[in-house]
Amino acid sequence: MGVTRKLALFIAAIVLPGGFLALLGLMVVKALAQTPRGRKVVQLARSRVSRLQDVRASMFREQPAA
Repeated sequence: MGVTRKLALFIAAIVLPGGFLALLGLMVVKALAQTPRGRKVVQLARSRVSRLQDVRASMFREQPAA
């Protein structure tokens, strides 16, 4: 990642509401992904999120007009 892009992300994280917390979360996920156990945790979290998205999609599926 280039220095310009890193600087832009850091400035956006400071300016945008909640951006700093998102930046910290990203740093934690990147650190977790560097260890074998962390990769398992990240993979498990991604699978659970995709299942939740599938459930949400089935609940709020568009119904045909009567």
